[in-house]
Amino acid sequence: MHALIATDGSEVSIEAARQGVALLQPTKVTLLTVADTSVAEDSGGGGFEGDLLTPAEAAEARTAILDEGDDELADTIKAMEVDPSIVERKLVEGSSGQMIVHVADEVGADVIVVGSHGKGWFKRVVIGSISEYVLHHSKVPVLVVRNAEHHDGR
Repeated sequence: MHALIATDGSEVSIEAARQGVALLQPTKVTLLTVADTSVAEDSGGGGFEGDLLTPAEAAEARTAILDEGDDELADTIKAMEVDPSIVERKLVEGSSGQMIVHVADEVGADVIVVGSHGKGWFKRVVIGSISEYVLHHSKVPVLVVRNAEHHDGR
C-alpha cells in the first residue's frame, strides 16, 4: 500500500503520520509538505503603499519558507519510526488542500493521511479545513486522524 501523508510539522500532523503508519503499515510512503509561498510573491503591485517586498526580500522569504518545509519533512520522518528507504519526501508550493489531492493523483497513492486540528464548526465554516477539502475532492480513501486534545465533541 502506498500512503501519501501530509504534514505541516505541527504535533497534530506528526501524530497523524505516526498513527497512519501504525494503522496502515504502508510499503511506500510519500511524505508531503505544501509550502505557502504566496507571501513571498507579493513583491509587486502593492497598491498605494508601493511594493510590500523588494525582489531580493521576496526571494529570501521564499527560501526561508521552503527551508522550513524541509525541516517539517525531516521532523516528521524521525517521529514516524518507519524505514526511511520506503519514504519519498516531497515539498511543493501552492494551496494545501488542492496540492495534497493533486500529488496523491500524481504519485498514485492508495490512501491519503491527514491530521485534523479539531476546529469547531464555526471555524470550519469561516476558515475552511484542509482535511475537509481533501475528503471532498480526493479520488482515493482519506484517513483523517483527529487530534484528541483539541476535539470539541462536534
